[in-house]
Amino acid sequence: MYYILGIIIIAVVTLVVVWFRKKEQTNITGGEPEEAPRQIASDCCGAHEICEFDESEFNEEIITYFDDEELDELRNVRESDLTTENIDDLREVLYTLRTEEIGKWLISIGRRHIHLPAILQQEARQLMTER
Repeated sequence: MYYILGIIIIAVVTLVVVWFRKKEQTNITGGEPEEAPRQIASDCCGAHEICEFDESEFNEEIITYFDDEELDELRNVRESDLTTENIDDLREVLYTLRTEEIGKWLISIGRRHIHLPAILQQEARQLMTER
């Protein structure tokens, strides 16, 4: 008989402790339910706590302009057909970009079918590493 009474007392004490802990957790979180797990994008690299990526880097239909719309006249012009003035226009835009924009600009002109001369490709790589 004492065993059954002891088991009942232990069960009641355990239930009271669990109830108080749940109530304490509710007070700590402000009574709000816990957040559901976030859905992670399938193309997430997993290197960040929150996967942040620029959709324009993956979607080839999105073209970002860097105040360089005038360069569209160079679309499909071969490197050998570029004039000195054309190269200077490209260089001017390149040197007005911030370091973090250069890679995106290279993607942008590639999507616009603007052929960057080899000398400017080399300058762009140097700018990205120097700054």
